[in-house]
Amino acid sequence: MVRVLTQGLKIVTLLTVTILAISGAIWFFDYWHDRELAGENGRPVVVQISGEDDSGTVADKLTDGDLINFGFYFEARMRFADVELQPGTYTLRTGMSVPEIMDTITIEASLGEEENVAGSVGEPIEVTFIEGHRAEEFGATLEAAGIPNGQQEFMEAVNDPSIRASFDFLDDVPDDASINGFLFPDTYTIPADSTAADVVYYMLETFDTRVTSEDRAEFDAQGLSLYEAITVASIVEREAAVAEERPIIAAAYLNRIEQDMLLNADPTIQYAVGTPNEWWPTLTNANLELDSPYNTYLYEGLPPSPISNPGLASIQAVGAPADVSYLYFVAKQDGSGEHAFAGTYEEHQRNVCTYNPEGCADASIPAGLASQSPVDTRHRVT
Repeated sequence: MVRVLTQGLKIVTLLTVTILAISGAIWFFDYWHDRELAGENGRPVVVQISGEDDSGTVADKLTDGDLINFGFYFEARMRFADVELQPGTYTLRTGMSVPEIMDTITIEASLGEEENVAGSVGEPIEVTFIEGHRAEEFGATLEAAGIPNGQQEFMEAVNDPSIRASFDFLDDVPDDASINGFLFPDTYTIPADSTAADVVYYMLETFDTRVTSEDRAEFDAQGLSLYEAITVASIVEREAAVAEERPIIAAAYLNRIEQDMLLNADPTIQYAVGTPNEWWPTLTNANLELDSPYNTYLYEGLPPSPISNPGLASIQAVGAPADVSYLYFVAKQDGSGEHAFAGTYEEHQRNVCTYNPEGCADASIPAGLASQSPVDTRHRVT
């Protein structure tokens, strides 16, 4: 009898120690995970879970996304929990604990099929952001795609210093400037529960991936910082209507910068005078006299910030401009979108008279503003 009691006590003691050890291990891993990620700022990570996934494959996805440190720990927690993975596309955030992740991507195993459907994540949203649009236009696009209050929240995120601090390539963006220009235009498939701030993160991460180290080395070779290169690219994007002309237009602007000439870029003034009613208005002669640092007819050098969000082709055109000596160009205004380029002001005058007769008189003025010559008259009323 005593022997039986002794054996029973040993078993109870062993079970107690085992339970305490498991509980202690769980507490330790949760504490260690939270402590390790305490400095993270909630960067969103999109995780897709299909019906074929199990705890092992999901653990791999979470590890790859820097959401967890140990896949085996996630698998162990899943084995001891009465939950099942719920297929869907999820926006998780760095710094979430394993239990928080599990609460997001699982359902109770005891729920019926009808309740499972009710708790499932909505269909992902596909949204296309167009090259050459400014941040405000991207916000409107996001709201039109179904993100509630998308435009206001998008602009708040664009100006949020904590988001900027998450990306080293934004270090040389002035403190008083937004990150307009670095919001990579593309077609994105985003989870239905995404916020506007999540989308800004996705766009910045895409920029960091698509604009390669080789691209950035080419900017250095041109004597341009990344911020300066994107500023030039944002103007090229607004000027170029024909893909083949991007490197030529980029060369014309870079040649003007090298020769300390005014840029005379109409799109920079359009950016300054644009309103929600018309972000890129046709300019008037009065607009050309606007006292704004974005008026590149009056102020030397680049405008204070990018004016649009350029696509990869315009960005790469700045890093690898055409080997030409052109300083001027004028739209042919024949529906082709093409420009006539010139290396001298006299040649440019002839091109203006050929392709834009109404502006011919202005082009012949030998002094004052016209001595620098408008680079393009496509965006102006003459």
